Amino acid sequence: MPVLDGLRYGEPVDGSPSPANYVQRQKIVIVGLGMVAISLIEKIIKQDTEQKYDILVIGEEAHVAYNRVGLSTFFEHRKIEDLYLNPTEWYDSFKERAFDHHLNTRVTSINATDKTVQTSTGVTINYDILVLATGSDATLPTHTPGHDAKGVFVYRTISDLERLIDFAAQHKGETAVTVGGGLLGLEAAKAMTDLEDFGNVKLIDRNKWVLARQLDGDAGTLVTRKIQELGLDVLHQKRVKIVHTDDGNNVIGITFEDGERIECCCICFAIGVQPRDELGRDIGIQCGERGGFVIDESLQTSIPNIYAVGECASWENQTFGIIAPGIEMADVLAFNLTNPDKQPRSFTRPDLSTKLKLLGVDVASFGDFFADRDGPKFLPGARPSTVPGLGGDNPRDEPPVKALTYKDPFSGVYKKYLFTMDGKFLLGGMMIGDTKDYLKLNQMVKLQKELEVPPSQFILGAQNGGEENADDLDDSTQICSCHNVTKGDVVENVKNGTCTTIAQVKSCTKAGTGCGGCMPLVQSIFNKTMLDMGQEVSNNLCSHIPYSRADLYNVVAIKQLKSFVDIMKTVGNKPDSLGCELCKPAIASILSSLFNPHIMDKGVNDLQETNDKFLANIQRNGTFSVVPRIPGGEITADKLIAIGSVAKKYGLYCKITGAQRIDMFGAKKQDLLNIWTELVDAGMESGHAYAKALRAIKSCVGTTWCRFGVGDSVGMAIRLEERYKSIRAPHKFKGAVSGCVRECAEAQNKE
Repeated sequence: MPVLDGLRYGEPVDGSPSPANYVQRQKIVIVGLGMVAISLIEKIIKQDTEQKYDILVIGEEAHVAYNRVGLSTFFEHRKIEDLYLNPTEWYDSFKERAFDHHLNTRVTSINATDKTVQTSTGVTINYDILVLATGSDATLPTHTPGHDAKGVFVYRTISDLERLIDFAAQHKGETAVTVGGGLLGLEAAKAMTDLEDFGNVKLIDRNKWVLARQLDGDAGTLVTRKIQELGLDVLHQKRVKIVHTDDGNNVIGITFEDGERIECCCICFAIGVQPRDELGRDIGIQCGERGGFVIDESLQTSIPNIYAVGECASWENQTFGIIAPGIEMADVLAFNLTNPDKQPRSFTRPDLSTKLKLLGVDVASFGDFFADRDGPKFLPGARPSTVPGLGGDNPRDEPPVKALTYKDPFSGVYKKYLFTMDGKFLLGGMMIGDTKDYLKLNQMVKLQKELEVPPSQFILGAQNGGEENADDLDDSTQICSCHNVTKGDVVENVKNGTCTTIAQVKSCTKAGTGCGGCMPLVQSIFNKTMLDMGQEVSNNLCSHIPYSRADLYNVVAIKQLKSFVDIMKTVGNKPDSLGCELCKPAIASILSSLFNPHIMDKGVNDLQETNDKFLANIQRNGTFSVVPRIPGGEITADKLIAIGSVAKKYGLYCKITGAQRIDMFGAKKQDLLNIWTELVDAGMESGHAYAKALRAIKSCVGTTWCRFGVGDSVGMAIRLEERYKSIRAPHKFKGAVSGCVRECAEAQNKE
């Protein structure tokens, strides 16, 4: 059996004695090539200045380490390379040490006595230090009949997404279901919605509100309402009893434990993860009750020289499904391995704070955010065991915590901050809608400093005009929880000249390469530091376009670039780029203003926002309103009958608008094509009640009927509307024509 060991880097190849000053390196073997593993590798390489270690990492997937936190962005570009945390060339760029990586390779067994691992390729690999970073697998309800049917998916890896994409393309317009209302469930639901192949996506949650592990009832209910307004159906307190299949074992529906049944073709289970600890169980590594390798404060397992980091590690009978604790583990282990002469660091209670944008909703929880429900895990100056009200004989004792709550149903903002009874210390909290103060407040919790202002001053939030501002943050403030990056890390790398662009900041510090939620703040810190140094700050539209929006407009106009592809090839940093959420709508608006292409044309429709793409206006409950054009408010009886027929057939609510048109509300996305087909067949077209274009020309009846009329206002309004309809602009505009000075059409109040 082959043994993959070979000569240590720097040993004479002829077997002669090594130089007197030669120190044989130790070999670190890392099992798993995920986000935590690559973070550990980067930190060891950076801190191992004496080059004491050679590193070999073994990855089971066909890809190098990629960003699992940003997995849903794969649907935008369909390029796995855009998710890679480091380019493939990076893995071969280390000449000063032995560093190797194996892909498509699984470790099948460990021999702790001989210090070897066996791989699926039949190779035996020696190690001095073994790090298990095997991660976790998505949980499937194997007890549920039909869990293995065709159309059942999980949301975990690139291959999962690729299979889901292929399946969705073959089931256009059908109903899909995501089971699970946690962080992963909402991400999976967003991904299935972004595919735009399924006609309807439903989210099934067993709890009373989504994100039950991060939010209380009020906050979770608000998030539920917000995502329902975006068009996602949410069913709470539902548990799947049976997955129904046809004769070909294809999913056709679900029956819940309460007896309700729904029809669907696809189910994505996002109900949790299970640590992958099977390698350790075979050799007697102690595992937690809930799975995972039990680790001590140094990250070592029950077997010497074998460590565990990330989702496969069990600390105090807890495993962590978010990235931040894994990065903390990598920090501790890398420091201890590369600094044996210094006081070793310990892995202690990890920070489980999160700040995310889920389905367009800003959500954050920080510190001890359930201290009012479960009792505080700590109080400044007191150990948990001595906290009053905890562990007492009376289970009804209230926790020694006071909550300050702010609810704004109009803006969709909810905040709850938890303080000690005297209001001198902040313990934790949660935010929905407005999360601008997240970093500042989270740092206050970590420092456990006595507050200098009364609690009431915290609740109104950041008063900075909506801009992320880091001026009043200490350099020790963590600004990127995904990769444990502080404000000082960014400032230092900019000031010493290492980073002169925001792309270099991301590459060097890793800030913004996880979920991306910290990028506005990272950009603010970068801009402020550059200005303080007297350097010019770029105002480029985004990383793909090296121009401001105004400059890009001029370039497109002068060079007559009439498509997204032409613009990217001519001015883009990457000619084959598919763009992002910043440049795509900006380019769509510029093209519309300059050349007014038809928004349904190929290459144009993909750039449009939801309303323009579907020729309808999305409403707060996720349905659409449909408004046919009625020039001048003049309509025939046949067209009125057609509108009434469509409204009755699809159950639409009708209203006469202020622009003398008929608005039909409640249209489902999957019905829009049929609705417009019937309206077009009746001689009507879209009234652009959603577009940055001419909406309508309102008119009175003028000389046609009115005894006061002195002009043909209806005829003039119709000619104007027919002349300028479909001409898109930077902003919507309306008009009106009045037939006399009585101004019944309110023409002087229009644009």
